[in-house]
Amino acid sequence: MKNIFFLMLAFFSLSVLSSCKERASTQSEQMPLVSVKTTPVVLGDIENNVSFNGKTIYLKKNPVVSPIAGYIVRANVKFGDEIQKNDVLFEIQTKENKALENSNISADKIGIIKVLASSGGFVNELNISETGGYVVEGWLLCNIVNNKDLMIQVNVPFEYNSLLKTDRKCKVLLSDDTTIGGVIYQILPIIDEANQTQTILIKPDASRQLPENLNLTIQFIYEKHIDSFLVSRDAIMTNETQSEFWVMKIANDNLAVKIPILKGIENDSIVEVLSSDLKINDLIISEGAYGLPDSTVVRIEK
Repeated sequence: MKNIFFLMLAFFSLSVLSSCKERASTQSEQMPLVSVKTTPVVLGDIENNVSFNGKTIYLKKNPVVSPIAGYIVRANVKFGDEIQKNDVLFEIQTKENKALENSNISADKIGIIKVLASSGGFVNELNISETGGYVVEGWLLCNIVNNKDLMIQVNVPFEYNSLLKTDRKCKVLLSDDTTIGGVIYQILPIIDEANQTQTILIKPDASRQLPENLNLTIQFIYEKHIDSFLVSRDAIMTNETQSEFWVMKIANDNLAVKIPILKGIENDSIVEVLSSDLKINDLIISEGAYGLPDSTVVRIEK
């Protein structure tokens, strides 16, 4: 009887242990793994840019004024016309010549004054468009601007004065999401007293014709680091006060390990990371790392 009892007790114990192992195995198999996406640590260059608002202006504006008082007998230009130097823009009849029209005395062309263009360009202001009008001496007839002398005026805070050097290159960002090149053409030795800004003139790339009074953005390289460790901005984790930063590195193919970092230069998409525990091609979690504890087993999605 004792032997039968011990045999039954041993069989029951084995059954219980086997059941516990199967339950534990089933539970471990049913525990879901956290799915994450990864991105590698890469070596590259990164820039820190500073931007200022600017506006296009024409430097050379040549006013055309009436040399005498008289009557406009011919106007050869219209608003927006492109003209060449010495083109005849207007013809003005003197008062004396006008008075002789109704007499028997021949006036010929002695009292007709031709007004010539002092420079090439286009007419951006026109005050006389029809003949017959009377103008006084010195009256502004039109204004000519040289469309090959367009500049960008930028007011730069004096704290960035170290950036301002003649012929320094920059980027010109237009409102149509295109970018052209530019260089500093002139630095004016004047400071705006209220805003403490200094005016500079940027010469844009001549391959793109820009209109006057166009608002745009000028971008300078403020700082540049070469051969730095770079990761996706989405991979950077931080605490509530944003005083600590870290990334989750993949170790042993499926283990997410917390790596504290210091941030260097950053932009909209990538961040320079400063950490001795990272190396090139280390996999960093780019999606799924939020709230993930240190040393968590994860599954990497392709």
